[in-house]
Amino acid sequence: MKTFCNKKNSIIIALFCFLFFQTKQKAYGWKNHSLITEISLKNSNIINEKNLVQAESIEDFLSNTSNLIPDVLSNVENWTISRTQKYNFTYPKTPSELKFNASKEDPQILQKFLYAIRINPTVKLNLFLQLLPGDSLGNSDTLLRNNDVIISPILNDVGDYKFIKVSNGQYINPLQVIATASDEPDYGHDINLFADNIKDFNVNFGFGNQPFGNANFSFSSQAPFHMGFYHESPIVYKLAPYIKQTYAEHRIKLYQELSIMAFKSGHPYWGLRFLGWSLHYIQDLTQPFHNAPIPGYSTTDLIGLNILDKLEGAFCKKNNKMNDAINIITNRHLILEKLVYEELVYARVNNQYQSFIINFLQNQSHDNSYPMVNENDVRDVISKEASYYTKPTYGSLIFWRVNKDTSAIIRRSFPENYTNDPKYIFNDSFQAIQILEQQTDKIKEKMYDNVNTLMANAGSHTRNTVRSIFERSN
Repeated sequence: MKTFCNKKNSIIIALFCFLFFQTKQKAYGWKNHSLITEISLKNSNIINEKNLVQAESIEDFLSNTSNLIPDVLSNVENWTISRTQKYNFTYPKTPSELKFNASKEDPQILQKFLYAIRINPTVKLNLFLQLLPGDSLGNSDTLLRNNDVIISPILNDVGDYKFIKVSNGQYINPLQVIATASDEPDYGHDINLFADNIKDFNVNFGFGNQPFGNANFSFSSQAPFHMGFYHESPIVYKLAPYIKQTYAEHRIKLYQELSIMAFKSGHPYWGLRFLGWSLHYIQDLTQPFHNAPIPGYSTTDLIGLNILDKLEGAFCKKNNKMNDAINIITNRHLILEKLVYEELVYARVNNQYQSFIINFLQNQSHDNSYPMVNENDVRDVISKEASYYTKPTYGSLIFWRVNKDTSAIIRRSFPENYTNDPKYIFNDSFQAIQILEQQTDKIKEKMYDNVNTLMANAGSHTRNTVRSIFERSN
């Protein structure tokens, strides 16, 4: 941390420190997006599960669409540049040497594609489906090793997964394709893409140094691609301009346009798979802890925290107050993920499809409460909605007993040693549902209401996005 001591403004250091430590732990937007996607779309009549799609290798797809890809990527690049200029955000242009230029027979076509879309070139784009909790392995199914799907630097950092091998040309359920794909970006797509990351490949993607998070931790390096700080105060942007270096909106646009191209050119498998990738980032932005640098803190709270931190002594030698706040917020983030995951798994494994969380995820009447999907959707609807739950309702975290932001609700709903003890380091050994069920009815109601609202939002944005892409693909 001494390398940051020369920064003149302690708020800059504070924000950096939060993101530095927060992203060292294995925090996702949601744990296993495939569950959210499958449940959101099942019984919606948006995807007909009987209309099986034919799996197609990435090499075959690229060979058959090599003449279409350059225009798609060029249009997305121009859109993103225009978009970031409009909002005064940051987007490093794709280096000219990485732009897609490959013939149908090019033996390096896959590598060139991965370079052009600027994702980790060691990713495993094999054909597979995720075996979700509650499902059994079929007689003809073959399990893949996890390292056939997940890149090696994060192999030990991801959860417990089971993947089924799919053969080229095999006909498979389209819902399984899009659900599986929606979790896939967490398997390494955005890992180690910055200049200062430790990596096992030699390519400069042009993103520069990692803007926040710990560049030495592989899983931390994906954070700028999975977060979007679009609704901070002008003073926060001025003092911490690097929080404008987030790229979730770009990833969403990129994969949606590739999806449309795939559908229109007769490649439905890759249309669904790219669409699933875009859903991942959309669902990430429905998670409050992915929409603010320090959820639950107002700007005033942050300034006060810095004053207290300085009073403890030299900032870069101790910074106990700041580190304590960081650890607490990180634990709350992970508790929310765990609670949602436990609820979804329990409902699915036990066929409790009338449970509250399932009903909220599948509530199609909520879909019409949003405007038609458009290019402003990510910032002005999805992220804006989630950011509401990051702001202390009454202007400061000191009113945590009555604030309605997600962080405050979590603090009230779980024991202090989990939610307000800076010495506690999150582990996955406790049962979140069991602990919550021991609380008073009023506390349980507020926590479940918050979770159900977030899931209703995630479900609606998932369905509305899929509808929109299908309509644009016709």
